[in-house]
Amino acid sequence: LESIEDFDNTTKSVYESMRSQYYTANFMLMVPDVMSDNLVLNRNGRQIYNEFSDFRYYADTYGISGLWSSAYNAILGANEVITRLEKENTFQGNEKTISDNLLAECLALRGLIHFDLVRAYGKDYKTASDGDLGVTYKDYTEVDLPSRHTVKYVYSRLVEDLENAKKLMSDNYNKSINSRLNKKSISAILSRVYLTMGEDAKAVSAATDAIAGDGSDIASISDFSKIFTTSMEVPEVLFRIAITADNGYLPGNDWGQGSESSYIANYSVTYSLNELYKSTDIRRSQIKLVNGGAYNVVWKYNNGGKSTGLIDIPIIRASEVYLTRAEANYNLKNYDDALSDLNLVKERRYSDYEEGTESGAALEKEIQLQRRLELAFEGHRFFDLKRRHEDVQRDGKGFMADGSGVPSSTQHVSADSPYYVMPIPQSEIDANKNMVQNKY
Repeated sequence: LESIEDFDNTTKSVYESMRSQYYTANFMLMVPDVMSDNLVLNRNGRQIYNEFSDFRYYADTYGISGLWSSAYNAILGANEVITRLEKENTFQGNEKTISDNLLAECLALRGLIHFDLVRAYGKDYKTASDGDLGVTYKDYTEVDLPSRHTVKYVYSRLVEDLENAKKLMSDNYNKSINSRLNKKSISAILSRVYLTMGEDAKAVSAATDAIAGDGSDIASISDFSKIFTTSMEVPEVLFRIAITADNGYLPGNDWGQGSESSYIANYSVTYSLNELYKSTDIRRSQIKLVNGGAYNVVWKYNNGGKSTGLIDIPIIRASEVYLTRAEANYNLKNYDDALSDLNLVKERRYSDYEEGTESGAALEKEIQLQRRLELAFEGHRFFDLKRRHEDVQRDGKGFMADGSGVPSSTQHVSADSPYYVMPIPQSEIDANKNMVQNKY
């Protein structure tokens, strides 16, 4: 790495590592819904990720090592930039400003990726003891045999990286680009992290830095479909993984393939979730009744029928941040503020919207309902259940639209189950004598 272009290209390589398997193999996009009450395995499909649907995955199950290796490969790229720029930054003038922003961008990427890793391979932050192990927080480029750090340590480091990135990054850096991190999207990520940690006041503060506050950055009913097309030229999408035809990736294909009349569905939307979407809810359009009414399937990744499967991947949206702030404010007993943010989201989703007046337990229930409806099929549901220490409780219905057919093999998983934590890949255990497995 010598020129500023070299550092920029290496930063781009981090996104490529995230794109090539981390997200486009759909592990972080699909599996958290597969492991929840949002999806039921369609027995007429390809059975992809069925081990996660049934909670019978092992250390050598497909996907376990893919997330691990692609995430640490991305971290390696970030560390190449960070270690060089922290130790021997000789750029001057405008190039110094650019290099500082690249350093900030890679710090934020390192923090974000470690957050995804520790959520998958470690216990929830709030329930983890001081000794519970998470993942290795890798902040150097040398190849060695590291041990796992504790969950608490990993969170302390990733928060440090994200906060430092936010301070270092210029306000205008990547301001008009949502395919790379900027100051607003870093704040949005911090709001997600702090909510997961139970740091509600910090979650509110970070969320406030990420959104307009008046709901103007939430896509309107007429613009909702634009969120899930390749361009994503809407202000609601704060950060996305960009996909083009040249990449050769089709993230939408793992959900199913084919036309509406002959669709091969790998998963169906659960009967109970489908019933929660009102006919006046624009989000109902993300579900499609296919094969002559046989199945309700996820349709948000079909790119409006154009180049089906070729779709950008939304990582964080403004609507999530409003709902994060609503939940955090509710926890802080700022009930009016929580209701206000909740209503801003609902106003832009229901054609028959009427201002909500919920309070108390009803307000919290509505916040969680809207979060589930808003973020369904985007890799959130299982992690939301995990951070709230709630069981996976499925509806007992099958994969057909009317609830018939074969139901999920596993109907209930306790929040205290060891399977709420994924195993360290067996390949990593075999290669590294200092790496220990989670207990099952």
